[in-house]
Amino acid sequence: MIMFVIDYARKLISGKSTSTVTCPHCSLRSSQPLSKVRLKQAMLCPGCKALFIPTR
Repeated sequence: MIMFVIDYARKLISGKSTSTVTCPHCSLRSSQPLSKVRLKQAMLCPGCKALFIPTR
């Protein structure tokens, strides 16, 4: 039971929420995990397949 609660809390915190990010190459707006945006990890544009790091 405890593992179930811990796993549920981890999923809740880890990144079910998303943020809208604009690709700097093709200007396509796409939904990306908020955890990736916060950690400034590389993202893949679904339109042009370019890798980019989101900027503010």
